[in-house]
Amino acid sequence: MVKRPEEYRWSSYGANAWGDLCWLTLHNEYLMLRRDEKERTYAYRATLRHQSSEEDLHLIRKAAHYCQLVGDDQFRAQIEEKYGVVLGQMRRGRPRNTESP
Repeated sequence: MVKRPEEYRWSSYGANAWGDLCWLTLHNEYLMLRRDEKERTYAYRATLRHQSSEEDLHLIRKAAHYCQLVGDDQFRAQIEEKYGVVLGQMRRGRPRNTESP
């Protein structure tokens, strides 16, 4: 899509990484990086400095395609418990009709 995240028009990366915050509402996770704005932008850039492996990218894309989580069993269990949902890949096709005619 783009070579650098700040090149993507709809990305918040430029605002978070370089301090162009005129249009962005700061989220708590971002604010917890550092108190000082300049240090916070540096810390944000540092967290995104490494590039994901092809294996990780494949896993993320596959999960996104099937609307699944990316995480270990403990993370999945926490999400299931917190939101009262059952995670896992659904069966293919239409759900079976359980009503009798």
